[in-house]
Amino acid sequence: MGGNASNSAGGVGGAGRDISTWLGQSAGTTYKGGGGGGAGYWNVDWGNAQPGTSNGGGGGGASAVGTDAGPSAAGNGGNGTASSISGSSVTYAGGGGGGTDGGTPGTGGTGGGGAGGATGGNNPGTAGTVNSGGGGGAGFYSTGEPSGGAGGSGIVILKYFIENASSTYIFNSTGSWTCPQGITSVDYLVVAGGGGGGGGMGGGGGAGGFRTGTALSVAAGTSYSVTDWRIVTGKQIGRAHV
Repeated sequence: MGGNASNSAGGVGGAGRDISTWLGQSAGTTYKGGGGGGAGYWNVDWGNAQPGTSNGGGGGGASAVGTDAGPSAAGNGGNGTASSISGSSVTYAGGGGGGTDGGTPGTGGTGGGGAGGATGGNNPGTAGTVNSGGGGGAGFYSTGEPSGGAGGSGIVILKYFIENASSTYIFNSTGSWTCPQGITSVDYLVVAGGGGGGGGMGGGGGAGGFRTGTALSVAAGTSYSVTDWRIVTGKQIGRAHV
């Protein structure tokens, strides 16, 4: 039995954010990558000229794998992980929904995952939410080759305490932060950019890596620059080396 495969381009991955800083992280450090993607479902009987519905699996999230596709629906993206470092609970790093050629598109996982392309045409997947690290949704295939949604960009958040009051600094793009006098440590959240969704009938994009920790040592008066989505300090946290 022969088969046909979609070869359309997937979505562009989101810009990553990394915090290249200090070794010797505290015991409160949490590391998470996106979970595995769900299995696709290919249902085409070319021998009897009866093409069926084919569906892509959902992309993995920080807290859950993407779900498998079924005979009539694409897989949903895995859910992300919540953090309250910004002062309110926000969920990051959800997986993207799978694409289809006639079934129900997959939904994006909580935490910025993009949904699969809308039913009824050659519709691209939904992009992951900006600064969430969510994966992009895959496209909906009809007669053309729709693209997948782009992955959501990442984010870095620093939190520190001055005279029992907390302050936060959020990096959504290139910038710098100078450590105030009297501050010796920060809590942090790092979310990498999510992966782009596949083309028509493709799988959803996986979420970006999720990492959080507490009591990371800093030096008062030192300026920490964010260049090319990395905090440059001469030390290391994560995989970036500067």
